[in-house]
Amino acid sequence: MTFQNLFNTWQDMRTFCSGEAVFEEGDTAEAMYFILEGEMEIQRRGSVMSVEGPGGIIGESALLDRATHNSTAVAQSDARLARLDRGQLKKLMDRDADFALHVMARLALRLRSVDARIGARIGSAGRTEDKTDGTA
Repeated sequence: MTFQNLFNTWQDMRTFCSGEAVFEEGDTAEAMYFILEGEMEIQRRGSVMSVEGPGGIIGESALLDRATHNSTAVAQSDARLARLDRGQLKKLMDRDADFALHVMARLALRLRSVDARIGARIGSAGRTEDKTDGTA
C-alpha cells in the first residue's frame, strides 16, 4: 500500500541532492522522513545497512523513543522527503490507522533484518572448528 497521497498537501517537504546526508549517526532525532522520491542509503559506522526507496521511512525508531540516530541516512539519488516531527507523526497515526500499521510494519521488517544478521553471525561462529590437531 502506498501512502504518498497523504503527503500531497504536506507543508514540510525536504529535498536532498545525491550524496547529501539527511541525518548522521549520533544526531538528536527531531523528525522522521517518509520517502516520496529517490533512494536513501542507511549506513552504520560506515557500512551500508539498507537502501530505502519511495514509500520507505527513515529516522522513525530514534524519533519514537526520543533518542539519537544510530545510523546515517544519505541520498543515493536526488530525493524528496516528507518531514514529520513527533507531534505530526502522532496526529497522522491517530488519523490513519493504516499508516500507523505501515510504520510498525517497517519497524518489524528492520527488526527481522537485524535478527537475521545476528543469527548469521552466531551460526557462522558456531560452525568454526579448531583444526590445529588435524581433526575435523
